[in-house]
Amino acid sequence: MKVIVVILLLNTNGVEKIELKTKSSWLKIPEAIVQCSDIAEEWREINTTYYASRNLDPTSPKEQQGNYTRDGKLMIGYMCQ
Repeated sequence: MKVIVVILLLNTNGVEKIELKTKSSWLKIPEAIVQCSDIAEEWREINTTYYASRNLDPTSPKEQQGNYTRDGKLMIGYMCQ
């Protein structure tokens, strides 16, 4: 079974898409167990850090929360194809 997960990241240039093309045989997991949401959740846990509040500019009262990559991109969701 082929699974394509598209991770959506928001950066200063707009939305960036990362395609993860997988096969259940690559993951060594039975096909019935492989789900798009599971793969996306694993990617999120490994590649992002959650901030309850994140103030990039100390002079700004605006606080941002969410899951951010090391280079400051906000994970806004995922899609399954």
